[in-house]
Amino acid sequence: MLKKMSLAVLSMMVLAGCQEPPQQQQTASLAVSSVRVEKPVTSQFRTFKGQVEAAENTPLAFRVEGELQRVLVKSGQQVKKGQLLAELDADKFEQQHNDAQVQFQLAAKQLKRGRELFERKMISKAELDELSANHKLAKVNFNSAERRLGYTRLVAPFNGMVADVPKESFEAVSPGEAVVSLYQDDLLYINIAVSDNVLATLNPQQANHSYQPVARFGTESQTYPVNYLEHTSELEPQTQTYRMWFEMAQREPAILPGTSVSLRVDMAEAGLSTQQGYQLPMTAIDAGREDGQFFVWKVEGNQVYKMEVGIGQLNNHGAIVSSGISEGDRLVTSSLRKLRDGMDVTLLVTATTEAQAQ
Repeated sequence: MLKKMSLAVLSMMVLAGCQEPPQQQQTASLAVSSVRVEKPVTSQFRTFKGQVEAAENTPLAFRVEGELQRVLVKSGQQVKKGQLLAELDADKFEQQHNDAQVQFQLAAKQLKRGRELFERKMISKAELDELSANHKLAKVNFNSAERRLGYTRLVAPFNGMVADVPKESFEAVSPGEAVVSLYQDDLLYINIAVSDNVLATLNPQQANHSYQPVARFGTESQTYPVNYLEHTSELEPQTQTYRMWFEMAQREPAILPGTSVSLRVDMAEAGLSTQQGYQLPMTAIDAGREDGQFFVWKVEGNQVYKMEVGIGQLNNHGAIVSSGISEGDRLVTSSLRKLRDGMDVTLLVTATTEAQAQ
């Protein structure tokens, strides 16, 4: 019986040894759809949305501390250059001025008398020098008191419109604390946001400085030529855009600050690039973890790699990518969340893919 069991075990071992070793199971590559990047989108005319701003909005403040005796203007009021806007209680400053004036007049008389005595050799040169120094010091104090008295009056530095009056009569104010805000009412500024790829096309040597874009305000149909003023050189962290300003003469009836505006720019006439970027479907865009961060998955051979891109604008066809890709690149448009850098993929053949390949 034992001999029969041994033979059976041996037979099983031989049979097991004759079997082929199990093969490792290979993971199938992920099947994905894709799109090929076509020629860049170009547009000669571009429209930017913006807002009207007050020209040279200037906060005005007193140079000395005190109590507001009266405020003579209100918001929306037109003023002329040199017009009195507000006054401080000047009693203290008038007293200081009067005291300094008396001291200066006394020092002047003492100096005059000292010179006469010096000519008669009744006082020494050192005593005359002391009288002269006292006179100079009294003059400095008098001039300072006179200026401080003048600082109790706040006048308009230019013709304009009162934008805001944050203070009222009988309030205490500190030096440099805004009492009235004034802006030029013969000009208006237009503020628009532009992306980095638009700003990169600004070339001082190629730009047409005489070119004037046209602005349309609110729901009006009439347009007005405007002039370029300036732009920021630092990116705004929240909007990831730069700010650009244009200016034009105010019209009648006046266009108020805060009015919406559409600015139409002929990119070719302005000497700027008409290329906007590459049109991609939204299915090719993978959002990053940070605000304003976007990626695409580029196919190289049978593998995919994650590439960061810049989005110029959104439209009815998807997104216009301004940086990070080139014409001819093939990008994945499905299962983006399943992809990893260097991962093998299989491209699904569709009618669109076949047409692009031809």
